[in-house]
Amino acid sequence: MIVTLSNLAKRIKSFDDRCFLLYGKEDFYIEKAAASIKTKYLTQGFESMDYIKLDYGGKSVDLEKVAENIELPAWSSLKRVVEVCNFDYEKLDADKTIKLINSIPDSTVVVFRTISIDKRKKKLFEAFDKNGIVSEIDYLDEEKLSRYIVSGFGKAGLTIDGDATESIISRYDSSMRNIDSAVKRISIYASASGINNIDMNIVDELCIPDINGNIFKMMDAVGDGQVNDALIYLDNLIKLKEPVTKIRFMIAKHFRELICAKDTGNSSVLAKRLGLRPFQADKLIRQSKRFSMQKLLKLYELCYLYDVDIKTGKAEERTSLEMFFILATGR
Repeated sequence: MIVTLSNLAKRIKSFDDRCFLLYGKEDFYIEKAAASIKTKYLTQGFESMDYIKLDYGGKSVDLEKVAENIELPAWSSLKRVVEVCNFDYEKLDADKTIKLINSIPDSTVVVFRTISIDKRKKKLFEAFDKNGIVSEIDYLDEEKLSRYIVSGFGKAGLTIDGDATESIISRYDSSMRNIDSAVKRISIYASASGINNIDMNIVDELCIPDINGNIFKMMDAVGDGQVNDALIYLDNLIKLKEPVTKIRFMIAKHFRELICAKDTGNSSVLAKRLGLRPFQADKLIRQSKRFSMQKLLKLYELCYLYDVDIKTGKAEERTSLEMFFILATGR
């Protein structure tokens, strides 16, 4: 049984498991879970003796080395903690790994950390599940990320506007590690400046440019036929010193994603097909409803034609972008 993130902390605290398999894309919470395991079992000051981290950099696990380390006794901690990180689950020798998992002594806890697993290796999965905990820790959805941001500022006695919250999520591509860092940085700044509420002006000043958010707003403007709004968002990005070449690339990429969104009509299918986070796929599906497939294909072709003109010296980048939005909005 796969333990959810919300139940993982309780499980670590309440039970004495020999083995953990933590996998998923959200390394921020995976690291937090691993840190909680270390805190539970390691005696302060003896980490260097009772803990080892084996990082395989995306390659195969040296099972013999892991076996050597799990057999060593703990010196002065409740248990020895062995962390096996960044390994290729696909290349695990199932039989040897099962044998290793089954032989973990009561004096040791082993934490396996990777991005993804192959659930078709049923016997291996069952061995992890039988001997401990399997937990998938993936990106949080937009609602949970928003709650985290609001709560983080709340602990510092601060409030934050809704649009500023959404912008932080967009700027950092839902990465909890970067969002957490931004919340802490903004909180320190606000406290030192006597500010009680976080708005877009503060977020713009202290965070990286929100290119994805502005691209979405541009496309909303295109869908509504609002050329002036689209040009304002373009101007905002250029003022933030985003390269025009990058903006052109992002616009073309966005139209490709909208075409896929229109074609699938399903956010979960779209997220899997394009490797997107759930809230990004949801936003693309909603936005694609503003356009017909014919219009999307026409605009994507227009991106290509302007790209050719720029590369052959027939057009200047910013002017071509402005002309694109004028034509795209039907003006």
